[in-house]
This record gives sequence, structure tokens and C-alpha cells, in this order.
Amino acid sequence: MLKNTEPWYENGLRFECQADCGNCCVNHGDYDYVYFDGDDQQRLAGYLGLSVEAFQQRYTELDQGQRVLRMDQPQCPFLDGTRCTVYPVRPTQCRTFPFWDENLASRAKWNRLREFCPGIGKGPRHPLSVIRNHLAQRDP
Repeated sequence: MLKNTEPWYENGLRFECQADCGNCCVNHGDYDYVYFDGDDQQRLAGYLGLSVEAFQQRYTELDQGQRVLRMDQPQCPFLDGTRCTVYPVRPTQCRTFPFWDENLASRAKWNRLREFCPGIGKGPRHPLSVIRNHLAQRDP
């Protein structure tokens, strides 16, 4: 008997970011870190009119050798109310939420996101190809 090699979400997943939410930008225990991929820091620094060095000094710290967004407040420093002030250049991690390996590890983990993300299970169904594209955008 052949074993199915497709993931549990092979038929896609419903997700739609909800207006005026911002819950994914607030500290949630395991979800307190925003890691930078690729040119995230350069794009953010340019958008804010800062050098990369000034951006790093003002907004980042090192976590086990990896540059992360400093989250020493209850929410992302770029969150104003429920709106992202750097939305056009937000980090890859933010652009690909909630389609992260750790969230897709099991149906239970995906469903657990509903505790703070009201968009889980709503909106259009994202096909497997789109989900895989989101996963591929993250640096290994």
C-alpha cells in the first residue's frame, strides 16, 4: 500500500487577515520573535530613512546569533493601534504568516492559532501551491 506523502493540508487552508486585528503583532509567548530573512533589514531601513546600522541599533537585537526585531514592548514597535506602519516592506516572516512550518506541523497546531488569530478558517482557501510558496520564501 502506498503511503500518502502530501501534508495534512494538501487540500489547502482557509485564512484571511481580519481588518483592524493586529493580534499577530502582539507578544504571544512562543510568537515573540520576528526573524529577519534576506533583505528584510535593508528594505525596512530604507523605508524608515535609516542606514542598516542605525536600523539595527534602534530596532534589533541578536538571538543566538540571528538578528531579530527587538520586542521589548507588548507589541511590535511598528504597530500603531492595529495598523502596521511598515506594511509595504514588512519582514518576510510577517508577510508569510500564518503559513510557517511550526504552524503547519499538525492540524492541532494550526487550529490552536485561532486562540489569537481570528482569520484562521475564514476567507479564501489557499491551495497547497500557495502555501508551499510562502514556506519557500523563508530562509532555511
